[in-house]
Amino acid sequence: MRYLYKPALFAAASFLALPACAEEADDLVITATRLPSHAETLPADVKVIDIEQAQSRGIDTIAEALAEAPGLNVSQSGGAGQQASLFSGGANSNHTLVLFDGMRLNDPSTPGSSFDAGQDTLGALLRIEVVQGPMSAVYGSDAIGGVVNILPRHGGADPLNGQLDVWGGSFNTLAAAAGINGTLGSLRYAITGEGYASDGYDLVPERMATRTGDADGAESSTFTGVFDLDVTDGFALDLLVRHRAARADFDAFEYESAFPFREFRTDDRDIEISQNDLTVARLGATWRFSDALSLRGTGGTLAQEREERNGGVITSAYEGERGFADLTLDWVTENAALAIGIETQTEKVNIDQGFTTVIAEQDHGGVFVTAQGDLNNLTLTAAARVDDFDGFGAETTWRTGASLDVTDQVRLYASYGTSFRAPTLYERFIYFGDPNLNPERGAAWEVGGDARFVAFGEGDGIVLGLIYRNAEIEELIDFNSFFSYANIDQANIDSAEARVAFRPASWLTARLSYVYTDAQDASTGTRLLRRPQDVWNASLDFEEGAISGQVGWRRVGERSDQIYGDNGFYAGVGITPAYNVFRASAAWNFATGAQIYLAADNLTDEAYEPVDGFAGAPRNVTIGIRLRPGN
Repeated sequence: MRYLYKPALFAAASFLALPACAEEADDLVITATRLPSHAETLPADVKVIDIEQAQSRGIDTIAEALAEAPGLNVSQSGGAGQQASLFSGGANSNHTLVLFDGMRLNDPSTPGSSFDAGQDTLGALLRIEVVQGPMSAVYGSDAIGGVVNILPRHGGADPLNGQLDVWGGSFNTLAAAAGINGTLGSLRYAITGEGYASDGYDLVPERMATRTGDADGAESSTFTGVFDLDVTDGFALDLLVRHRAARADFDAFEYESAFPFREFRTDDRDIEISQNDLTVARLGATWRFSDALSLRGTGGTLAQEREERNGGVITSAYEGERGFADLTLDWVTENAALAIGIETQTEKVNIDQGFTTVIAEQDHGGVFVTAQGDLNNLTLTAAARVDDFDGFGAETTWRTGASLDVTDQVRLYASYGTSFRAPTLYERFIYFGDPNLNPERGAAWEVGGDARFVAFGEGDGIVLGLIYRNAEIEELIDFNSFFSYANIDQANIDSAEARVAFRPASWLTARLSYVYTDAQDASTGTRLLRRPQDVWNASLDFEEGAISGQVGWRRVGERSDQIYGDNGFYAGVGITPAYNVFRASAAWNFATGAQIYLAADNLTDEAYEPVDGFAGAPRNVTIGIRLRPGN
């Protein structure tokens, strides 16, 4: 069945494009092209994570939610509050661009300018859109492997709607989220506060002699405010503010005094990430000249502050700032859409690692155009972008694709794109850095298809999907023989995903997916670290009346990693074993707008290490209640 833009959504979509995906347009995605589109028409691998559904299954954090997206490998060094890296389609962890309602979240103060997905809970969020493949032509630097766009909740139609979530469980975990949202005349608002605290568990695996059993806890608190004001029929203002404060205990990598270069992994109750704070704020204005044409301008800032302490003494501190402004012109008709934009940003860092410091800044500007057209059963998309950075000049990227409805039930698509990652301020100006580094550059193509068939008396009784992607990345930044940063590496990545879903009854759905990734260093032929070759996911979902639930299984295959032996000492690069995690959840809507849920993770209590040297969570249970009065 062919999906076309609905004229009734033009005005809303123009207003949303790029401030967010509100409830009234939640059947559209915007991340793949910056234009409101149905995912089924796009020549891209788009996955949408519904936060309400995720919370009903006992999923608490962004890292846990993203782990449900096949092809996006989440590598977390422990439980909530510990660092979580994203490997999209086999690319590096700093090759996934993460956005919050279109605002760039990647931390400028980290060595690779990556995003830590392990710190944020879900209370203020509506959905997460994941687009894999090269997306630099749409968003610029860092989007070599894909883009994750975290979308917050906006105000509902009624004047006052409430939200209260309270949950707790194993490891003395207790958390809550409370908020109000609604529409008062021309003002739409959503305000949410969240708090999380857990004693955690010992991150040092049981197999290591250096384990003491000292638990590593974490805490966080978050405030999110989203406000939309229709000043006139053709002019609107919006404001978004989010502040997250977090801390976490951490077990260290230390050095034996007799052997200064002999690193070992050990418990240390005095070491903590004492501050891990993130603030983003944006003010936007939208002019709607007609149902088809709109102009949007925004300006805002991001601030990241992180401190590490040992025995109360600061051992390292990282501060990163990003100021940004942009202007986008959208033109959307029934069968065609176009977005033209210009962006500018300034990044500043102040990094003190004890043995060295970095104080630096750089400016960046970019212009882009994206287009989409529907021709009967064919959708064509194209994007092009030019970015200009201090230090290395202009970088041009482009992307094009086509999606063809072969029949009402079968669709095929293909795309090709180029991408890049700009050298970070850390890589350029740390004492072993190089101010003249070139960008990392990538190119990738993919082909895919999906099909749905009538079976078991259901219109979508069987749903199939298949994707294959090939990527080449050159001038990767790594250490050379002089222990300084240089453009010396290249990677070849082949990945494939197959998925199938069955609905033998209207209340029951079975899903199975398999992701294959072959990510290699092109020079040596060795496997890239923390990229499992095989990942399996299976689930059985049921929903009958007020009762719903899921039983799930995830298998992560063996992967190359930095290895730590049973004595805790570093043993070089090797293979980390595969692991299986089983989980189950059930939810009961016991009254209108009221739900209680129970979830259990790692049911078999398997001892595993998602990152070598860091223990995965033992068997744990979460119970919670969710109230939505007025919604």
